[in-house]
Amino acid sequence: MIDPLAMIDIFRVQVGETPYSRLNPLTKFLMFAVFVALPLISPSLLIQIFSLVSQIPLILLSKSENRIKRSLKASLIFIILLIILNYITTRSLYFSLAMVLRLISMIIASAIFMAGTSPAEIGDLLTKLRVPLQITFSFIIALRFIPVLADDVVMIVTSQASRGYEVERGGFFERIRKMIPILIPMIIIAIRRGHQLAEALETKAFGALGKRTSYAIYEYSWQDVIVVLYSIVIIIIGILISLQAPFQLLPFHL
Repeated sequence: MIDPLAMIDIFRVQVGETPYSRLNPLTKFLMFAVFVALPLISPSLLIQIFSLVSQIPLILLSKSENRIKRSLKASLIFIILLIILNYITTRSLYFSLAMVLRLISMIIASAIFMAGTSPAEIGDLLTKLRVPLQITFSFIIALRFIPVLADDVVMIVTSQASRGYEVERGGFFERIRKMIPILIPMIIIAIRRGHQLAEALETKAFGALGKRTSYAIYEYSWQDVIVVLYSIVIIIIGILISLQAPFQLLPFHL
């Protein structure tokens, strides 16, 4: 059974003690940027396959196999739609497969990054990159609230089902209409959480001091050097492959 809410698992904080989680946050962000940019270098099917294969060591280091499986299962609907729409518009099965593999590669890169990086590390990284505090804090709060709101939706649906309200019965438009008793309490809960968060920030004088210090100190190790070199080699190989004549052309006719 396909559960789109399982896609939220990418944003859940489940950082375990793995070789990947012990890396410096800047190193993990660099790898994430590399494996998001790599599939975008070229629409070639070979580039997409190379991007997927090159992430296998990172999957093993982060031990994120289960999270990746849940994320791919949740996005199965989008994968099928992407194949159909690309094939209808381009009439090229190779291009459709390449675009699907591009999406899968980005999902895997996101799952790996979130499996070994806590929101606190992301916040400290953005602060080091001189991102304004308000933007950093808003991003981290949104990142933390996504799985919380998803759990609230599951709780509301379960509560409504216990009262005999059947959301999954009826046609497509009937199901949309039945979502109204779920959306209204979800919006109310979100507003209430936002109000509580604002009060908590006011009591802690958030933003009163211009310069902030970090509790955690992140150091570089030889593992970080190896991973950075691996990322550089991967992106160079990807660029060289994309520049080759057989893979420079789009696999469909304009």
